[in-house]
Amino acid sequence: MRNILLTALFLFSCISFIIVGQVYWQKKVDQTIQNAIAEETGNGQTAGNEDDALMEYAANLPPEVQKKIKNAINKNKPVRLVIVGSKAISSSEKSWPALFKNELESTYGKRVFEAVVKEYGDMTTKEALEANVDKEIIDAKPDILLWEPFLLNNNGVIEIEDTLQQIDTIIQNIQSALPDVTMMLQPPHPIYNATYYPIQVEELKTFAREKGYTYLDHWKAWPDYKSEELNDVVNENTDLPNERGHQLWADFLIDYFIAK
Repeated sequence: MRNILLTALFLFSCISFIIVGQVYWQKKVDQTIQNAIAEETGNGQTAGNEDDALMEYAANLPPEVQKKIKNAINKNKPVRLVIVGSKAISSSEKSWPALFKNELESTYGKRVFEAVVKEYGDMTTKEALEANVDKEIIDAKPDILLWEPFLLNNNGVIEIEDTLQQIDTIIQNIQSALPDVTMMLQPPHPIYNATYYPIQVEELKTFAREKGYTYLDHWKAWPDYKSEELNDVVNENTDLPNERGHQLWADFLIDYFIAK
């Protein structure tokens, strides 16, 4: 009888130990799952907050560009920004395209913007058409084309009416191949005490607005072209921006692309 009681007590103890162990480990498993869920949720919230912050930087940009940025964030495929211009672009690390690119990447990160710069020196719009520059731009596959369309190179060489027609032809060729591309036009830099050039810049602005293209009027950020102060940022001998001029131009674009 005593052996039976001892056996029963032993079995009861074993069963109790197993039950207690199962309860303990089930609690551990449940806690681990809850921690994992909380961590995943937290990571999702953090990523969501970061994405929202990136979109806030895009507040100044046109809705179609904001949509492209959002898609870039969601699909981890950067918006391809192709910057095209004359010798005013410069390949220097302190040129406005380099300064602008660096700020874009440091603010948005490389997963949002991929900037490519194409410089065409003294080329006119007529020469650009003859050299099939439009095809080179198409091959670069821009999502956004930021073009300074050689207006200063054309000054005194090609009438503004012909210039605008050539610009329009180049754009039409690009849009025919890339219907979703966003066109952004900007003038070259101002030069001191010019006569006809400022009128041509105004014609370019009117053209852009009539065609529905975004026009980046960075002349607002420069000293007046009739003021000698312009010589502090544009070299009198070369009529090209100096280091301060490049910084001024870059700052305008940075403020447009990055709302703060």
